[in-house]
Amino acid sequence: MRLFRLFFLFLVLSGCFLLFSSCATSHKTRDVVREISLDTPADYRMTAYLGLFKSKKNFMLTEIKADILLANVFQSRCPHCQGLAGELNEIYRLVDKAGLSRKIKFIGLGYGDDFPEVEYFKKRYAIPYPVFADPLADKIKVKHIPATFILKLTPAGAKVLYEYYGILPKGKDLLETLRRELDSIS
Repeated sequence: MRLFRLFFLFLVLSGCFLLFSSCATSHKTRDVVREISLDTPADYRMTAYLGLFKSKKNFMLTEIKADILLANVFQSRCPHCQGLAGELNEIYRLVDKAGLSRKIKFIGLGYGDDFPEVEYFKKRYAIPYPVFADPLADKIKVKHIPATFILKLTPAGAKVLYEYYGILPKGKDLLETLRRELDSIS
C-alpha cells in the first residue's frame, strides 16, 4: 500500500512538472514574423478597432493601427485555450482602463478552426476583440497551443517581443510589460 502511494505521488508530481514546464515558457526575442494575411472582419466595429478603413477582402498584420499587438493562437476545443480566454479578456480590460487601447490591440487566431468554430468560441467566451479562422493551421507556426505573442508592429514588419505557451503572467504584470515596451518605442 505504501509503495502504491509513493508511486501515485510520483506520477502526480511528474505530471504537474511536465504540464507546467511545457506550457509556461516565455522568452524575449527579436525575430520578425513573416507577413500574415487575414480576412477583413465583417463586423465594422472590429474593423474600426483594428484601424482598417479600406474596404478590401484581406489585410496584412502590419496594417493594424497599433504599436503593439497581442495575438493569441488557440483551438476552440482546447480546454487550456478555453481557460485562457477569461484571462485575456481581463488583460484586454486592463489595457482599456489604462487608456492604452489605441496603442495596444488584441487579436485571436483559431489554429485549425473554421469560421463557425471561431465565432462560437468568441461568443461563448465573450471575447471583445477580433478573432480569425485558420482552418489549415498555416498562418503561423507554433510549438504548442495556446500560444500568445506580443508583437511590435513597424512598417518593416512585426517583431516578436515575447511569446508565451500556456499560462500568462498575471494581468497587472503583463500590463507592466506592455507599458515598458511602449515606453521603449517612444
